[in-house]
Amino acid sequence: MALVATSALLGPGPGRTTTHHSRPRAPFHAAPRPSTACRAAPQASLTSSEALQPISGEVAASAPATVANLGPGFDWLGCAVEGSGDTVVAVPLPSARPGEVVIQRITGEGGRLSLDPAKNCVGIAAAAVLRALGTPVSCGVGLTLHKGLPLGSGLGSSAASAAAAAVAVNELFGARLSPLGLVPAGLESEAAVSGYHAGQHRA
Repeated sequence: MALVATSALLGPGPGRTTTHHSRPRAPFHAAPRPSTACRAAPQASLTSSEALQPISGEVAASAPATVANLGPGFDWLGCAVEGSGDTVVAVPLPSARPGEVVIQRITGEGGRLSLDPAKNCVGIAAAAVLRALGTPVSCGVGLTLHKGLPLGSGLGSSAASAAAAAVAVNELFGARLSPLGLVPAGLESEAAVSGYHAGQHRA
């Protein structure tokens, strides 16, 4: 399993990379629930050699809590918070249609989040990344979300989930998009789940 960090991709060690978190995470205990699926985007009919292939059997990415309301800089001056965050694990899903996003499991949120990827920020961000890759992929993508941040905490819980999902899916298919290239996926996810486009601020 590859493990990456969303704030900075650290240099790989022997066979894997490590996250920026220095504190161990508490185990997640929530029971899994049945999954649902949706298509990320229409996939062209390509041979297996032409479609993008996953480069790993499993990629995990984590994103920290954030505070974006510092003094007069409401919603534009912010920082990451050391400690707990959200983790998303992305795996190739040969049984799903190419480009299909399936949320297989969510832990740590007490059953309050939807497994429908069209209604969950991780599914929306993952689908946006698959479209941004510009080339159809060879398989579906399965996602597992481990919530380390409480919902409605004001710590960027949904943003952390979306960022981790975007990085994990991008890494799964060879990190073709730059960190800046992943930003639109996060903005699309935030706009869908909150009804507010975070990129609309102007100086």
